[in-house]
Amino acid sequence: MIVACMHTTPRTTHTCPRSHASRPHHTRSHLASTSTRGGPRQRTHRNPSSPAAAMEATPTAEGAGIAAAVRSGLGNSATLAATAATAASAMPPPPHTPLVGCEAGSFAEATITTRLPAILASMIADVESEAAAAAAAAGHGPEATAAQVAAGLSELRALRDAMLNNAPLPPLVAAASAPAMTQVLLDAANACVELATARQAEASAAAAAAAAAAVAGSSGCSGRQAEMMLQPTWLGLPWLLVECYMYGAIHAAMTRQPALAGLDPFHKQKVAGWRKSAAAAADLAAETEALLQALHTAAAHGGADGDGDGDGDAGRQAAAKAACLAALQMALWGNKADLSLLVNAAGLDAAALGLGSSATSSTSETSGISGAAAAQQQQHGHGQGQGRGQGPELVPASHVIVDHSEAVWGAMRRLRSRRLQRPHSGSSSSSPVCVDVVLDNSGLELFADLCLADLLLEAGVADRVVLHGKQISWFVSDTLRPDLDWLLAHCAAEQAPDPDKVSAAAWEPVRRLAARWRAHLAAGRWSWAAHPFWTTPVPYCWMPYVAPDLYGQLAASDLVVLKGDLNYRKLTHDCRWPHDTPFEESLQGFKPAPLVALRTCKADVVAGLAPGQSQALTAADADWLVDGKWGMVQAAWL
Repeated sequence: MIVACMHTTPRTTHTCPRSHASRPHHTRSHLASTSTRGGPRQRTHRNPSSPAAAMEATPTAEGAGIAAAVRSGLGNSATLAATAATAASAMPPPPHTPLVGCEAGSFAEATITTRLPAILASMIADVESEAAAAAAAAGHGPEATAAQVAAGLSELRALRDAMLNNAPLPPLVAAASAPAMTQVLLDAANACVELATARQAEASAAAAAAAAAAVAGSSGCSGRQAEMMLQPTWLGLPWLLVECYMYGAIHAAMTRQPALAGLDPFHKQKVAGWRKSAAAAADLAAETEALLQALHTAAAHGGADGDGDGDGDAGRQAAAKAACLAALQMALWGNKADLSLLVNAAGLDAAALGLGSSATSSTSETSGISGAAAAQQQQHGHGQGQGRGQGPELVPASHVIVDHSEAVWGAMRRLRSRRLQRPHSGSSSSSPVCVDVVLDNSGLELFADLCLADLLLEAGVADRVVLHGKQISWFVSDTLRPDLDWLLAHCAAEQAPDPDKVSAAAWEPVRRLAARWRAHLAAGRWSWAAHPFWTTPVPYCWMPYVAPDLYGQLAASDLVVLKGDLNYRKLTHDCRWPHDTPFEESLQGFKPAPLVALRTCKADVVAGLAPGQSQALTAADADWLVDGKWGMVQAAWL
């Protein structure tokens, strides 16, 4: 068994592949409740403390160590019923090869050797240009500021050099003056690195050498690349782990220097990205206002009886469906605006991303799933992916390669009906309907996500929406609370960031939405949450053990919407599942509540495709896995 550049189950041997075709389809036990829900909150989830929940992995001291290290800061350990051994065995390695930089020609290799160093170089230049002014505004003296900035920049440059030289990853240490949560976050990254390194060391020298030789002979990797797979370095450890480590290291370096501690090193890029996408935001605002108006009109006019589910108003339900399906499309394609894929956000072109006027005109065309595809989903189940039986179009014109929108609307319709029936139920104990949205990028994508959250309220699907963001600067453009406040303030401005491109009249819908959204926050209809778990490398199938409090919060939700590629990678353990693996199987037992993942493909991990669909997509677009042109609306546990 080789567990060098990836983590595997003890029963299976994997190596760094050169192509998807060379990988066998391995099976794995998949434990999930088959119970139906008897009421609004009567859900049955996998019991984290049950021995049956421990998937086929051998408990290790390292596994127990990561459970303790991460759990100590990410949740209340008193709520954890499992023993350390059970927790370790319930945090299995991925069942297939993880994405890793030692794979020659892979997107992971290009990311670690080229894209991440370029992001660091751009960020360092921005910090150097902005730090002095920011420190002066915070009251730091010029001499102390200069020394602190120089020290911080030196640490960041050393981080970049270590990456370029494929060095080992040393433990991350916070400054003594840093908030306690900083060390918690760094400890989580350190624990993951230690576990990955320990799993590498578990392979015997003979087995590792034999596997490395097989890789060198069969996959096209050079002997040097095969050797890299056995080292706990930037290219030897899983891509997701080292990329998360990089952002943890950036945070550690920034918080170590008082002159840099309050500075978002990516703020300049976020601002540039928003300026470039303001026209797209105006288009989305106009589309959202039109949908809101349609909802108001339907409510005012009423209508005939509905479909017998207690709605009693077919017109209002039709307007609600149109609004929700359109909102899903907005939130899906907003994910194309990911600054972590751009070296310099000043190059962002919203029109090129498909988020300008042409995009909103196509929203109505793609918001409703085709009748054939809808029938296909009804026949074969949203959790099994499209494409069983007769099958949908393998390369859809909509570019949504898996589309469970109709199934998601079905879940939303049931929530809406539950809310409508409350006044007639005679019960005051009915709990509010809550939707949790796990955010991804700030700027334009956040704007689209807020459109979704607004329309869910107005369509009667939810009483409350919880917006889950990040605590620290993460993957360049991930959403912090200051990003939300900044966006609302700039949306409320009298003119667009670039008034030559967006007229005052076109900007007015943006301003009106900003006022609505501030009112939602003030009234508690929207709330903000930022759990430290979101800024760790930990896959979501481990959440019940390392962050039981967060898992409990999500388990109380009526629908969880997970945005973007990073959330998708952590949902699926960032490994090379055979592409026709059912999506629910790829979640490895992560089942807090009904959920839907909205992502445009920007990493080569995917599950839930139809048989033959991966090959058809490759023939149509060789880079479909990573170029962000193809979207997925994937649901589970509805």
